[in-house]
Amino acid sequence: MTAAPFAALLHAHRRAARMTQRELAVKSGVSVRAISDMERGFSSAPQSRTLDALAGALGLDTARRAALAAAARSSRDRGAGALALPRDLPDFTGRQDVLELLTAGFRPGTVTLVHGPPGVGKTAVVVHAAGRFAGRACFADCRGLTAADVAARVGRAGAPCELLVLDDVESVAQVEPLLPGAGCPVVITSRRALEGLGGLRRVPVGPLPPPDAARMLAAVTGVPEADPDLRRVAGYCEFLPLALRAAGNRLVTRPGWTIGDLAVRLADEDRRLAHLTAGDLSVQRVLAGAYAAASPAERQALVAGSWLFRRIAGDGPGGPAAA
Repeated sequence: MTAAPFAALLHAHRRAARMTQRELAVKSGVSVRAISDMERGFSSAPQSRTLDALAGALGLDTARRAALAAAARSSRDRGAGALALPRDLPDFTGRQDVLELLTAGFRPGTVTLVHGPPGVGKTAVVVHAAGRFAGRACFADCRGLTAADVAARVGRAGAPCELLVLDDVESVAQVEPLLPGAGCPVVITSRRALEGLGGLRRVPVGPLPPPDAARMLAAVTGVPEADPDLRRVAGYCEFLPLALRAAGNRLVTRPGWTIGDLAVRLADEDRRLAHLTAGDLSVQRVLAGAYAAASPAERQALVAGSWLFRRIAGDGPGGPAAA
């Protein structure tokens, strides 16, 4: 299995210890940001002294310490491979229907397109599904590449790929030459439906259903799922995983805030996009880049379906009602 168990294991141990990320940071001396990055799979496996500090703060016995260390070594080894999958998210939530469609398509010669607007978590769901695949999965980021660049990148994979993920594809021309001879199942993610590409299984992805959005936010922040402010924040985020993660990370890195404080800040339409930023993760930057790259027809569709995009386009206030 191509999975990243260290992030999930650390998250599980912290929850079992009934500790927030802030509490674990205070007890271990490891920063909240570092713990958050490790649990989300965004940082490399920790050094031994960091691992010892975390294990000690969590009260792990010898066997559980050894298992955590082994998971860290495994994560480090997987990250070194050519075209290795990105690390899965330990707080991945929902999308069971999409996961079932994807795993059903893990058959030789099958090409599946996962498409939808920016911020809906296309890459995250594909990586999560690929983590269930028993063979060798290869991942190629196609953003900004020519067809020759994509082919060269896939060619550097070394041993044959048993599942090929082509991520952030911008046009049919980028990937069409690869598909006839791929042999293995191929999964493509794109903001576009790639109408000129035939013989595909198309899987559209949109915002999360409101209950799943609240559950995701609870998983990211540690706030109890019953807290009504979770649903308010999720509504201001338009149930987009990108915005939910930015909002959740912002809360986690601000020890003095409650989920209610975050909801109050997001209610301010003039400052909402500014508050949907945490570290290098900026909803405004991602959506503005997507809007700039879209065709006039695509821009019209984005603006029609999203207050956030209307704000990006400068069409003024009038945001969605919080759920």
